[in-house]
Amino acid sequence: MMTATVSPSTAADPFVSPVAEVAQNETQLTDLEILRRVRSIRSTWSVAERMERREVAGKRFARLMDALSLDQHAA
Repeated sequence: MMTATVSPSTAADPFVSPVAEVAQNETQLTDLEILRRVRSIRSTWSVAERMERREVAGKRFARLMDALSLDQHAA
């Protein structure tokens, strides 16, 4: 079980979220370990699933670009 701890110095700071602090027993993953895990998961996907995921990601990206474009015009 992971338990986060908050020190008194950060508890008084309204700009530091206690969630942002690393638990004492939690190991930070390296970029290489994350990449290895992602590749391991992706290797189990079928070609059809890869195509479907790419299409969904493309639609999400288009919506994000539209939202950012609208924000820029509103500002």
